[in-house]
Amino acid sequence: MPDLVIHSVRDARELNEAHDLMAKVHTKDYFNGMRLMEQVWRVYPSFRPEDTRVARLKGEIVGALRVTTDTIRLGEARLRMGGFGWVATSGRHRNLGVARALMSDTLEHMRARKLHVSMLFGIPNFYHRFGFSTTLANYRTTLNVADFPKPKTSGFKLRPVKPGDIRAMQRMHEQGDGQTACSIIRCGGHFQYRWGEWTSAQTVMTPDGKVLGYFLPRTGGERLEIDEVGVLNRRVCGTLLDAILAYARDNFLREIEVHAPPHDPFIEYLLQFKSKHAMELTYGEGGMMAVLHLGETLDSMAPEWEYQLAQSALREQHTETTLVIDRVPYRLLAHHGSISVVQQPGKNKLSLTMEEFMHLLTGYRHIEEVLAVRHRILSQESRDLLAVLFAKRTPYVWTMDRF
Repeated sequence: MPDLVIHSVRDARELNEAHDLMAKVHTKDYFNGMRLMEQVWRVYPSFRPEDTRVARLKGEIVGALRVTTDTIRLGEARLRMGGFGWVATSGRHRNLGVARALMSDTLEHMRARKLHVSMLFGIPNFYHRFGFSTTLANYRTTLNVADFPKPKTSGFKLRPVKPGDIRAMQRMHEQGDGQTACSIIRCGGHFQYRWGEWTSAQTVMTPDGKVLGYFLPRTGGERLEIDEVGVLNRRVCGTLLDAILAYARDNFLREIEVHAPPHDPFIEYLLQFKSKHAMELTYGEGGMMAVLHLGETLDSMAPEWEYQLAQSALREQHTETTLVIDRVPYRLLAHHGSISVVQQPGKNKLSLTMEEFMHLLTGYRHIEEVLAVRHRILSQESRDLLAVLFAKRTPYVWTMDRF
């Protein structure tokens, strides 16, 4: 479409037009959609009006999307992430390539801003053409209330969360989230901008008022959905479980479903009880990621890789391997615990597609799975190095951080 013009919004009028289109496309309640755009997303910690991108055809805005910028964690590494959200095309201009042009142009916009990776939660069979690959799974742990006896005495108090709890909630979330790959690093503003949804969360306290944890409930039918939990430490997981069970009983709910990754302290605690643990993932849709700047992403992984080296038998060795990613070679040199990355050919080559690299980077797949099917010329020392650098992880983004 030669007449299609794509750019960041330039003034308040264009921003309002973009919000109007996104609300019409993505929400059943238009006025609530506009409230989300105008009141909620405007207070997102990294919000900038120019991160709303539009496609114009003959002066009319026919496509729009919003870029969300955050920092995500991969062990000790921190990557700058640009998230796609609210991708919308007007009804009269669908199937004409508007969304494709808008996505492609925005990816270049992200690269110009030196973002490392991009992320989205998408529809099936569309975003892979832009280099996105399925990476982020959903996890749920299910309990039947009837399987747990009602305690004779209550060792806790429950009350709705208050703004004054944000600092404690942030601290508990960060404390339990260190092993989660690709999770968004929160500040207090991440709680504040969606405070209307957080107000249903429950604070769990001792009888004398000490905060032990929190949980974010939703009810549907006879099921209690828990979108997030946080605990002061592992010793209070039993009290948190008692509080959740009491909340379910008070609301006449028979089943509890907790949405959290398997290494979360509370989920690990539940392993000793009758419960069902499930991972849900559909290839080609859902939580997807793409690399924007390959060289800078590799450089930014150095803190995590050096941390992993320091814990391994390779910490004093001199080992080299070369990743050939979409035919571009990157030489990785481990020397007495330090890592250097140079874009040049080297020894011990492993050829990867960009999707395979993303899967290894995030821990979605294990290195041995990839080595079994890919061309490689590797010494045993370089295989050992790859196993250290690309550890198996659990990539996950919490429900309240999705866009």
